[in-house]
Amino acid sequence: MSDSCCPFCGLVCDDLRVAADASGARAGSPACARAIKLFAAPARGAARLAGQPVEPAAACRAAADLLARAQRPLIGGLACDVAGHRAALALAEQTGGVVEHMNGAAQFRNWLAFQDGGWMTTTLSEVRNRADLIVLAGTDTRRFPRFFERCLTQESQFGELRRRLVVLGSGLSPEAAHAVSPDLVIPLPNARLGELCGALRARLAGRRLDADSVAGVPMEQVDALLETLRAARYGVLVWNAAELDFPHADLAIQAMVDLVKDLNQTTRWSGLPLGGNDGDTSAAQVCTWQAGYPLRTAFEASGPHYQPLLFGTARLLETREVDALLWIAALDPERVPPAAACPRIVLGRPDMVFADPPDVFIPVAVPGVHHAGFMHRMDGVVALPLQGHTPTELPSVAQALAAIQQEMNHVAT
Repeated sequence: MSDSCCPFCGLVCDDLRVAADASGARAGSPACARAIKLFAAPARGAARLAGQPVEPAAACRAAADLLARAQRPLIGGLACDVAGHRAALALAEQTGGVVEHMNGAAQFRNWLAFQDGGWMTTTLSEVRNRADLIVLAGTDTRRFPRFFERCLTQESQFGELRRRLVVLGSGLSPEAAHAVSPDLVIPLPNARLGELCGALRARLAGRRLDADSVAGVPMEQVDALLETLRAARYGVLVWNAAELDFPHADLAIQAMVDLVKDLNQTTRWSGLPLGGNDGDTSAAQVCTWQAGYPLRTAFEASGPHYQPLLFGTARLLETREVDALLWIAALDPERVPPAAACPRIVLGRPDMVFADPPDVFIPVAVPGVHHAGFMHRMDGVVALPLQGHTPTELPSVAQALAAIQQEMNHVAT
């Protein structure tokens, strides 16, 4: 058994014990069910053209040919490690492609609020060591199985800390309820979180609201909640943009981050946007530091072109504004590419199963299982090292993309 970081959610837990032998890698305690399932990745896989097995070199040549003929490819998915993201950007620059993550729709909800007025956010370590009030807004954290264990049930490094937990939404999942017991649950639909936060801001500013309730919450409870928020020494408002899937959800996030700003006038508050699954935090970081722009950027002759409203995956494929899709999914075999009218190239885990086979499938190694690498944690403050436990002849995403790029260079010459 060896210590390992887990790449399969944005927490990137660094305390897993992983065993490896001829049959593969196995994640032991304290791994969550997701880690146990995804660490068991096969070390072999067959490259395919239209579902038929071929040699890996032939698959790379076919992928290079499709990309060379494309006027504007979409390089999407981007579920891999930092080295894979760097290679994807290099290929996008060569091909004039658009880069976008598979979680881009959720990321964009956060970016709209952040770009509009900024926000005040914290880190996982600060939550663990300083937060005495946690407010979960529209999430039960089930997509991050060890969140409570890692951040709420651990003792603070700075002495005794009495924590309180407030849940705004439908409550906790049965799994989460085993770990913690909320002090207060206020049921309301996620789509009405913005109304509640707006009312809390108004009451915090001393304004009167001529209403008996807000978002179905009685005004007496709204005022009592506000007093709880104001009494915190270090409060943290937690949300997951992926679970706020309703029209104009960015406005609800905007109301949350503005509430955090207002509370900081008299006490200390921060936000914690949950994310980082499928390597999306790493993809965003790499794109920003290399291109100077976030994801949803096209590489054109005049330079990078950032268009967050136009360069979403679903829209580009629906309007046929891209003529090839390169989909990268090295972490979770269930994240198969969307349907598309254009040719599809997939760099995916060897255990991926397709209802509709892509034009080209190249199996790749899983970062953190088959090869070493780095991945950014959801709070963006640290890139943690991933260990490689099981040797494989499969290429990493970075190696596969380099091979495709080399084939394109041969065609060009």
